[in-house]
Amino acid sequence: MKNLYSVSKNKVFRIVSVPDIALLKNLGVYTNREVVVQNRYAFGGPVLLRVQDTYSVALGKDIAKKIEVQEVTI
Repeated sequence: MKNLYSVSKNKVFRIVSVPDIALLKNLGVYTNREVVVQNRYAFGGPVLLRVQDTYSVALGKDIAKKIEVQEVTI
């Protein structure tokens, strides 16, 4: 498994595990959701995600490192 902070940009990933943080669920970031990393900002900045090809969410580095993902192969 890879964490969300370490994956390549512009590839589709399925979320495998998420830390128990209520805000993530409210943002639509939960298990089995498909996301695309749009950008990873320099110097430990946030990760910008595209969730379900619908909307974008920015997550801090510390939280992104705790979210495990698996690449979706088409």
